Amino acid sequence: MRPDRPFAAVIAPLAALLLCAATESAAQTTYDRSSAPAQAVGSASVVLKPNQLDFDFGGGKATLSPKGEWTIEASVTHRGLLCGEYSVGLRFGIGRPGCSNVAWLTDVSYATAQRQCNNARLYHSGGDVQPELAASFAQISCAERVIRCTGVCK
Repeated sequence: MRPDRPFAAVIAPLAALLLCAATESAAQTTYDRSSAPAQAVGSASVVLKPNQLDFDFGGGKATLSPKGEWTIEASVTHRGLLCGEYSVGLRFGIGRPGCSNVAWLTDVSYATAQRQCNNARLYHSGGDVQPELAASFAQISCAERVIRCTGVCK
């Protein structure tokens, strides 16, 4: 450092730049959404009564019980060196085959949160209980998986 420039004069602009970059990155939130139709898993009774709905997202899966208990599993890839905070969530709805024209019954409920850096691919697994889904269990035909990222997201 040159003696004619005080330490604070050098550090202050750098600190301001880093604070600005961190604030801008933290404000970014991106979503990756994918929908999957329900596949009923039933009992062996005369009339098929599903005891679970399964949803296959191609890069993960979810289940829903008649009591509104659900689980989600997903593999999430972070691209880049700087870090992001990833969360995986679900919402359920009633719609036409192929998850078209869906009326969503709930907002997205997030079940996982993991910090990912350096091109990491991490396995997310979690769940929740939403008793309000029990009344509509027999009509639920679709789930939407949402991957949310806050931070440096690519």
